[in-house]
Formats: sequence, structure tokens, C-alpha cells
Amino acid sequence: MGKNTNSLNNSFGHDKGKNRKKEDTKRLFQALMQPQSRRMAATNIGYEDLTYMVTQNIYDWIKQGKAAVIGQIRCSRSNRWVQSVTTNPDLFPIDPQLSLFE
Repeated sequence: MGKNTNSLNNSFGHDKGKNRKKEDTKRLFQALMQPQSRRMAATNIGYEDLTYMVTQNIYDWIKQGKAAVIGQIRCSRSNRWVQSVTTNPDLFPIDPQLSLFE
């Protein structure tokens, strides 16, 4: 009987972790509507000093065209000049090839 209880508890914990990750991903996407560094974004969604928690999502979004690096910004967390990332399509850089057709 104890074994079934443990496996039941583990399955609930696993679902809770999936839900948290999904919610954090949504919050990260929303936070990046304002351009900021990866470290600043991680801090804004509650992962202070845990930048690695957001870097894979941001990398994937940049690769998929859902996010873009739009320049450099002085990070308020590290005080260094770093990439400024946004998910706001209105701020994405215009591809010079596309501007030929405007």
C-alpha cells in the first residue's frame, strides 16, 4: 500500500513541475515584451541568479523567430553590456533584404 501512495505522490509532483515550467515560460515571454538581458528576465520571473533557467527558452525563441536580439543594454544585475532580447515583434530589427520590397 505504501508503494502505491509514493507513486501517486510522485505523479502529482511531476504534474505540478510541468505546470510550473509552463507558467514560468509564459511569464518569461511576457517579461521579454520589454527589451532586457537574460539575467534581468530571469530575475523578473523569480529566478534571481539562475539565468540558466531561461537561456534555453530564449535561445529556442530566437532560432524560431519568436524573439530577437535588438542590440546591447547595460544589465542592471551585472552592470555589464550584454545582449538586449525582446519578444515584441514591433521591436525586431528589419531584415535589409525585406526592406527592398517596401
